[in-house]
Amino acid sequence: MHNRLLLGRLAAVLIAAALFVSGCDQYMTSNLQMDGAVTQQVTKADRAGFTVAMVEKALQRYDAQGREATVDYYNSPESVDGEWYVFIVDENDEIIAHANPDLLGESLHGPVGVDITGYRQGEAIAGATEEGRWVDYIFLNLATGNQEFKHTWAVRHDGLIFASGWYQILPDLSRRAPTKADRPGYAVHLVEQAIQRYKTEGREATLEYINSPANLDGEWYVFLIDENDILIGHPREELRGQYSIGDEIGELGVDITGYRYGELLHSVDEEGLWVDYFFLNIATGNHEYKHTWVVRHDGLIFGSGWYQVLPGLQLGATKAHPVAYTVAMVEQALQRYEAHGREATVEYYNTPESADGEYYVFIFDEDDKLIAHANPDLIGMDLKGDLGVDVTGYRFGDLMLTATEEGLWVDYLFQNLATGNQEFKHSWVVRRDGLLFGSGWYQVLPGLKVGVTKADRAGYTVAMVEQALQRYETEGREATIEHYNSPESVDGEWFVFILDENDHVIASPIPDLLGEDAKGDLAVDVTGYRFGDLMLSATEEGLWVDYVFLNPVTGNQELKHSWVVRHDGLLFGSGWYQVLPTLATAVTKAQPAEYTVAVVDRALRYYKAYGREEAVAYYNSSASVDGAWYVYIFDENDLLIAHANPDLLGMDLKEELGLDSTGYHFGTDMLEATEEGLWIHYVFVNPATGEEETKHAWAVRHDGLLIGSGWYE
Repeated sequence: MHNRLLLGRLAAVLIAAALFVSGCDQYMTSNLQMDGAVTQQVTKADRAGFTVAMVEKALQRYDAQGREATVDYYNSPESVDGEWYVFIVDENDEIIAHANPDLLGESLHGPVGVDITGYRQGEAIAGATEEGRWVDYIFLNLATGNQEFKHTWAVRHDGLIFASGWYQILPDLSRRAPTKADRPGYAVHLVEQAIQRYKTEGREATLEYINSPANLDGEWYVFLIDENDILIGHPREELRGQYSIGDEIGELGVDITGYRYGELLHSVDEEGLWVDYFFLNIATGNHEYKHTWVVRHDGLIFGSGWYQVLPGLQLGATKAHPVAYTVAMVEQALQRYEAHGREATVEYYNTPESADGEYYVFIFDEDDKLIAHANPDLIGMDLKGDLGVDVTGYRFGDLMLTATEEGLWVDYLFQNLATGNQEFKHSWVVRRDGLLFGSGWYQVLPGLKVGVTKADRAGYTVAMVEQALQRYETEGREATIEHYNSPESVDGEWFVFILDENDHVIASPIPDLLGEDAKGDLAVDVTGYRFGDLMLSATEEGLWVDYVFLNPVTGNQELKHSWVVRHDGLLFGSGWYQVLPTLATAVTKAQPAEYTVAVVDRALRYYKAYGREEAVAYYNSSASVDGAWYVYIFDENDLLIAHANPDLLGMDLKEELGLDSTGYHFGTDMLEATEEGLWIHYVFVNPATGEEETKHAWAVRHDGLLIGSGWYE
């Protein structure tokens, strides 16, 4: 029945929608007032309406009697009405009330939230809002003891989720053979046909059919493994007789990435199991990602599957093709997670055995904390904190956290454990069950001239600068400047700029920039960050500098990642743009809170670029003061070491300095600041006016120091 229901999912959803949508709409308009109260009786003949009414009654009970009484009631047999019952989920997405007591405490993101077809209905239910939503899936009907198609109405209320549902048996749909458009269903169908053939015609006739051309239909076929783990049935004659639990890449049971799928395959029982791995697609001649359904019957294993082409996997997932190999590493981790669970997976990827040279898997938990990594020193670090900022100051963690189940490529600089060097890392990250799984491969900069495409934006930027340096060496200064002042030198958002020995722009396709000084206004972005100071410190080794700048292609201010190299006294640079949510509009002093955060962020970048001594010296100088805005720094002992008012230096934040004129000891609260940052509001003297005013301060902990700034009101 499990398999038949799987095949009928799509059709079931469509039929279910037709059955209850109009009835549900009618119920909602005629039977509910604006405040949600039921105005007339709904019968079980209107199954959708009765379900909605069950949930509405639960909400009314909750509002009238409170949480404890409501939870107690819906955990009692008295609350069950035939196939109808209400279940309640708490703020952590865990079940706190259900007609089946075995489910209490289970998470919607765990096994109870995945039905027998693999559909993650728990995540859909967890997404319910106050407006309510319908979620359709297969679930145990306590009234019949069978797995049936369930239509659930879920509503979020006061942080909890209240839900109920009704069941539907789909006998006609369960007997309907799926088409190839339903690829998982068709694979299950082929295996069921083969088992039925075995039952009616016997082993010898079934094996003869499986080994005949009639078994092969494009990419589709059935294979058969005997009691001794030997492949005895397969369209490829050269594979027959091979042991299906191999030890080395190239053997049956071990795919081209080294994944030992044979071990999982042979754990199958009569219930069936999905196993994913790379295998040769006879129809295309390529190694592709295969999703195989296997079932054990009478001691034999029957299987069939379908293929999927993943990004960069057309050529085979070997280390010769790092993109494919990286994706395969993550896929293996996801398979291990599904087969062995969270704890075992995290434990494995924290072992040296899980690393394969420069390739390893990392995992972040629901709080963005690193829980698995080849470098144990990083465990527990926050992707939103320093871990997610590379040596150039690029906050790759912000982008990485946007990854979904579809996966996302993120490029940044990171230490290669195999070489001990900071290298350019290309990471593939995938979100699953609230966790973030990733792996990546490294590329040494600046040797990116050959074979670099715009898909590798950092590499393409370095290549642009390398080309400019080569042109300078072969054609000379005058011809090079002339070329990079022309529109022909522009390649989409990429262009080269050149500064002379006096730090003036002498080449740029934007004529308004020519002659501008990198020490002047040109090198101060819209957030007030003086990126020019860092840019002018570049050497022949090159340097990444991040700042907000006009993208001539879009006409918008965007975050620019520039690679600059000093050569023969000149500065050659190019860069690529990134649209970040916080940069959709420029931050100005008209937005004092945002401007304050930007001031502190600039101070952190300055600290990372120049070190502690230089940062303290700078923020003790008048040059660092921007009207009412200035940066202050406290050391590890809570003593003030940088401030616009030198008379305050050396004072202790735990003592008088941290006590305002109202008696509020804001220093105690400020010391609670972490890498995440903290807002503190208190009364303080505004150096710009000499008056006591309300100060709104943003403070961030970094390297044991407390770095902050604020605005006055």
